[in-house]
This record gives sequence, structure tokens and C-alpha cells, in this order.
Amino acid sequence: MPVTVIKVGGSLFDLPDLGNRLSHVLGQLDGSRPLIISGGGRTADLIRDWDRIHSLGEERAHWLAIQSLTLNERLLNQLLPESEWVDSHAATEAAWRANRIPILSAYAYLARPAAPSLEQAELPAAWEVTSDSIAAWITLTWPAQELVLLKSVDLPEVETAAELAALGFVDAYFPQLVDSLPCLRWCNLRSSEETLQLATVTRGKSFQSRNATGPA
Repeated sequence: MPVTVIKVGGSLFDLPDLGNRLSHVLGQLDGSRPLIISGGGRTADLIRDWDRIHSLGEERAHWLAIQSLTLNERLLNQLLPESEWVDSHAATEAAWRANRIPILSAYAYLARPAAPSLEQAELPAAWEVTSDSIAAWITLTWPAQELVLLKSVDLPEVETAAELAALGFVDAYFPQLVDSLPCLRWCNLRSSEETLQLATVTRGKSFQSRNATGPA
């Protein structure tokens, strides 16, 4: 059965009905098995502040930021009663078999030793790599059949992922991964529930664009 990685943008954690909106999106997957990845938002911003104050250096700050995602993952676990926080392929498969929705520990997945046969290069430990790129990398290495980015805005009128990054809608490293994704979809989770739709951004290298305003 195909796997869909769903990345919940960090800007969405102030939505009072976030759990209900996520459930609405999950209902649109048409039989694909979901794997939820959390964005950073304010928790990652706190690590950025610490880095500025304490000069942690990019690598140490990068890994602290990834560890901070655990707090958001645990919140999602509370908001989705049918979900389960997981830290491995085996735990994820067990969750699917039990008809649970796995929320993956990004830190556990990224910190594990790379498989010798892994073709996808490791992610740089730098601030240009945030949860968008982490979700894309997990999609490629799991491997999953598609990535869905849940954002606070509609897809803007651009023609490349590089333009998305320049506008701040995805992180700076994301364009280096997007062409390898089998399928990328986008959803403005702040839309009214009646208009919540998964728009295809890329399938292969074809690109679709729409208008957007506000933080991604």
C-alpha cells in the first residue's frame, strides 16, 4: 500500500481546531497510509534565539532544533486520538497494522545510522535545512510515494521550488530535493473546511502555482 508523508507546518499550531482539520485531510488520502511529520514553528524559533545568544554553531543548533520537534510531535499525538508516536520503521508498520496514524520522531529517524545502500545523501546540519527538507528527505528515504505540505497559505504563483524558497514558503535546501520527489502536494490548512483540498504541486518535474499571502 502506498505511503503519504504529511508534514504539518509549524505555523499551524495556533489553530484551535488543528486536530479536526488534520482529520479532514487524512480522510482525503484514498487508501494511502499516512506518516505524519511535525514542523518546528515557535519551538524551532526558540533554538534560533539560543543560537544567536549563545553562539551554539550551526551543527549543534541544527540537532537541538530537530530534538525540539519532539514537543510538537507529542502535541499532535494529543490532538489526534487515533495517532501513535513512533520512532522506527517497525513501530510505524505496527501502528498501521493496528489502524493507528503514526507520527514519526524526526530526531530518531535522522539520528539513526544510515543504511549502506542509502542512495540519498545525508542532510546538511545547517539552518537552511528545516522541517520542509526533513519531510522531503524522509519521503525519499522511507521511501514514500508522495509528500503533502500542510501550510498556512495557498500555493503562490511561482514556477519553481527555488522561487518558493526565495519567498520563504519552503526552506532554502528544499529545492535540491523536490525534483526527486515522486509527487508533492500542498494544502492551505487555514482554508474553510469546505475548501480544504490537496493541490498537486509537482508530479515528476511539472509545476503548478497559485496565489498566497501570509506566513507559510
